Amino acid sequence: MKTRKKFLMKNLFIGLFIGGILALFINFMFADDNRESYLFGHSKYIFGIDISHYQGKINWSKLQKSHHPIKYIFIRSTMGDDGVDSRFKTNWKNAKKYGYIRGAYHYYRPNENSTKQFTNFSNNTVLKEGDFIPILDVEEPSKFGKKNLQAGVLNWLKLAEKKYGVKPMIYSGRTFYENQLKGVIDKSYPIWIASYSGKRKVKHINWKFHQFTERVKVKGIRGRVDGNDFQGSFSDLGKMCIDPDTVIQ
Repeated sequence: MKTRKKFLMKNLFIGLFIGGILALFINFMFADDNRESYLFGHSKYIFGIDISHYQGKINWSKLQKSHHPIKYIFIRSTMGDDGVDSRFKTNWKNAKKYGYIRGAYHYYRPNENSTKQFTNFSNNTVLKEGDFIPILDVEEPSKFGKKNLQAGVLNWLKLAEKKYGVKPMIYSGRTFYENQLKGVIDKSYPIWIASYSGKRKVKHINWKFHQFTERVKVKGIRGRVDGNDFQGSFSDLGKMCIDPDTVIQ
């Protein structure tokens, strides 16, 4: 009897141990989703996502039914001096059709001519009233050094400002921004910062948008997607968009 009781207790202990490990694993794998599901329903921020051809074909009807309150979508338009995202035209058209505030961003290649890169963006991207201001995505260091990178980035931003009549926004990861761009663009241009370690890690940065995760699961998109917060009201969000008087075809 004692032996059987001991055997049962041992199995119970093993079962609880395995169950605990399994619970920790599930929590680790889906912690972002659980945390985000709570935040999306109770957050003081305004939520949106960003997409490119990596998300493949999107079911926009299903996306509208997502339990996440998506209000805006950033869409990759171009890359470097000659790259165009293969799904940009379709994503751009559908974002407007389904009622999202849309923004187009250019992926900056630091070892290519910045003027040609802006020409690539402007030739392939038509910004209209209600669209976000132009966006430059900077994530890679230049083989020619930091000063060269900064000069090229500033040139792109100034060309965009001249054409569209608005200050463009710049996207970058927190560490890259602090090491490569801080002090050069932070006082003049709106910042969309990427950092997945919570708001406390970016509280010293005057950001407009915060990409806080790359693990959002939404209806209509296979796999996971980046999640973003806007810091401000819906009225403030509207101020990040192209004014009808500044639209240039």
